[in-house]
Amino acid sequence: MTQFWPPGLDLTDTASPLDILEEAQREWAEQSQGLLALVIQEAESTDGDRMLIVHAKHVPSNRTATLFSVVHRSDAPYPAKIQPRENELPDFLKKSYYRPGIGDLSAGMGLATGRQVTNKWVCDTPSEFRSELRNVLNLGIVKSEVLSIVSGHKSPMHNDEEAEEKEPV
Repeated sequence: MTQFWPPGLDLTDTASPLDILEEAQREWAEQSQGLLALVIQEAESTDGDRMLIVHAKHVPSNRTATLFSVVHRSDAPYPAKIQPRENELPDFLKKSYYRPGIGDLSAGMGLATGRQVTNKWVCDTPSEFRSELRNVLNLGIVKSEVLSIVSGHKSPMHNDEEAEEKEPV
């Protein structure tokens, strides 16, 4: 028998990124015993695509921090791209970072040849989205932001003033 069925395609799992984020929202409220909430803000990207901006909110103080966003076409939930926040820490505080080599420097002078680029944050299925959502929520910058809002310390991505303007989904 031939194998024409695409691996990883599960027709019983049709959850959209918003559905999965709402599931994460419930889990965060339960696991933090109401101390933290994920706030999902719907927006439109500059290209006219659907955007979901995810914030962490410390419920008692109303302090919030933007964690990441998700972008997908307006008419289809997949593929979806998770866009983590930029890590604004200096290199010496990062667990790992990329330092360009000589080959990278020559690329700026037009000496480089083309190469295939893989975007690890693009998800084609709900199961891939769940997996990458776990990965983005486990990033050091996300954990640092959550601890900052809980402890009351401000960070560069802290959004107290915007907290009242956000409309949770």
